[in-house]
Amino acid sequence: MPRAVITGWGRCVPPVRLTNANLERLCDTDDDWIVERTGIRERRISHVESTDLAELAARRALASAGIEATDLDLIIVATCTPEILCPTTAAMLEERLGADNAAAFDLNAACSGFAYSASVVTGMIQSGFVERVLVVGAEKLRYILDYRDRSTCILFGDGAGGAVFEARDTPDGAGVLSVDLGSDGELGRTMVWGHMGSKGDPSRTVDPEEARLQFEGQAVFKIAVQGIAASATRALERAGLGTDEVDVVIPHQANARIIDAATRRLGIDPERVFQNIEHFGNTAAASIPIALHDALEAGCIAPGDIVVLTAFGGGVTWGSVVMRWGDRVESLGTHHGELPSTEATVFDLLQPNLDFFAPDAD
Repeated sequence: MPRAVITGWGRCVPPVRLTNANLERLCDTDDDWIVERTGIRERRISHVESTDLAELAARRALASAGIEATDLDLIIVATCTPEILCPTTAAMLEERLGADNAAAFDLNAACSGFAYSASVVTGMIQSGFVERVLVVGAEKLRYILDYRDRSTCILFGDGAGGAVFEARDTPDGAGVLSVDLGSDGELGRTMVWGHMGSKGDPSRTVDPEEARLQFEGQAVFKIAVQGIAASATRALERAGLGTDEVDVVIPHQANARIIDAATRRLGIDPERVFQNIEHFGNTAAASIPIALHDALEAGCIAPGDIVVLTAFGGGVTWGSVVMRWGDRVESLGTHHGELPSTEATVFDLLQPNLDFFAPDAD
């Protein structure tokens, strides 16, 4: 039976930074308070749409894998902030890339979206239905944030990350070894974005209270720590592995305190846990593929390593993927394209949010 092996990776992070010092001008917070509670010092704010972020991450991942878009059988975009609902981001990405042979769909499991997508890909590759799949996590989270609400605006950033999965019969045992997925809809009330749906009168105006992200931070913290630790444990057990055999954990970059608490519960040393949340914040479904790219670029993954991807998100959802890394940790090629430049400042980009949510803040 073929296994799903990651053969390409790429990321796209916007150039405009929203620092903690910037946030001090927008809400009741300061750098020490944010760093102590989240580990975040800055995050990126996008001047383009989530589909644009997804496209650049995708092109970089394809170049890394050394394949063409026409080689793809399937494109999955994990996102909870699509540019539009229909056509899907994946369908628009298929057109932009010229992936004429690929099916395409979006998957929304909030911050667990990349783990869910990897699990779907694993099953489809093992069944023989597909051989090459592009998975992209892409988010433009600033669209839903009230930047006067310090419980949410300090956490989230924009970005995209992609990975190419290929079917391989690997004598060295490389590829996805096991997965674990779960959800608890009863706890979904702890993270709610109620605007983008069919609820209510189609002629109604947009209510800022519905359009802003609702977030119960303390409840989310407890649920996330328990969910990540339990999911990763189950996935390792299914793979027949113990935590002492894990080389690298790449968690969803939700909050440094959540990551530390969850991996301590797992019994994983901090040296084996990759974090880049300091620079990018929580990018939801994009965080794991962005972190995977950065871990590879930093030399934190070696051929044959046991790698655990684990996430927790709204819904409530959770998911973990255990894999043995393949023999390649360097990209086969490079895509040199960049996002269009912008002269907008971070405050220019955030002004529409401030104008829209001002009545809610007052």
